[in-house]
Amino acid sequence: MTPSARTARIFLLLTVLTWAQIAFGALVRAKQAGLSCPDWPLCHGALVPNLKLTGVVYEYGHRVFAGVVSLLYLVGAASGWRDPTLRQRFRGIFLGLGVLLLVQAIFGGLTVLLVDKSAGIARPATWTVASHLILGNTFAALSLITALRLREIDTPELATTASLPRWVSPLAIAWTFSLLGQMLVGGTIAGSLQGLACAEFPTCNGGVWFPNFDGYVAVQLLHRCNAYCLVVVGWSLSWLLRGSGRLGLVANGLAWLILAQVSLGAMNIWSQLKPHVTTAHSLVAALLFSTTAVLWLELRKRRV
Repeated sequence: MTPSARTARIFLLLTVLTWAQIAFGALVRAKQAGLSCPDWPLCHGALVPNLKLTGVVYEYGHRVFAGVVSLLYLVGAASGWRDPTLRQRFRGIFLGLGVLLLVQAIFGGLTVLLVDKSAGIARPATWTVASHLILGNTFAALSLITALRLREIDTPELATTASLPRWVSPLAIAWTFSLLGQMLVGGTIAGSLQGLACAEFPTCNGGVWFPNFDGYVAVQLLHRCNAYCLVVVGWSLSWLLRGSGRLGLVANGLAWLILAQVSLGAMNIWSQLKPHVTTAHSLVAALLFSTTAVLWLELRKRRV
């Protein structure tokens, strides 16, 4: 096996484990265990806490899994760094991923250390939760892009000069910014524990379609409306890129993923935020984010 193929496999595994870690984080929130370890980096002042304490097995397990992800990153970076050619071509992204992982760990600590008690209950500061979510998804997306670029060294694609419809680039930009906004709003809702600000779907509270846009009700409705926009944009991209080879497959994947995500969002409300539904919702969001990065990798090859 070539150094590039071996390193690509490591980064692909790193991507999968990061997706799992993002889903694990959602499970921690759904179990209301995010502050079961009130300190950081220790937990109840111990390196290995009493796992029988309420919620500790989830929060501490999340931290341990983060350590596994970090170790695998180091293995992948070391594998690529040993080869002079890979080191020259990928050292920037290897180092960038390391910095991103460090910042992500710091924000993980901040979600524990910066506690908001303004609502009468202890909860992480909303901005730390949203930032932690975006950083984790960015790390997963970049790990996947790294794996794909490493694979292309051994199996280069044939260049194509086929033109794309003129609306592809604007729609791809609109999709990307809408998805980023959707994840920020979703992180804000999760961090504020206001997932049921609108406790019904598709209406809001009391069967009302257009309630008073106050507080987190407005945030929740913004989240829903943006989801509908993403469905329209995603399926428009899929239709425009049909028959465009790998690029078309990526766009089609986004279209089906956003339908699954909207369905899970509805199920989140209907189930009153059941942990397994919330976990699946976060996992599909991570897949959407990473697949969007692949979409831009493919568009870049077409120089769109």
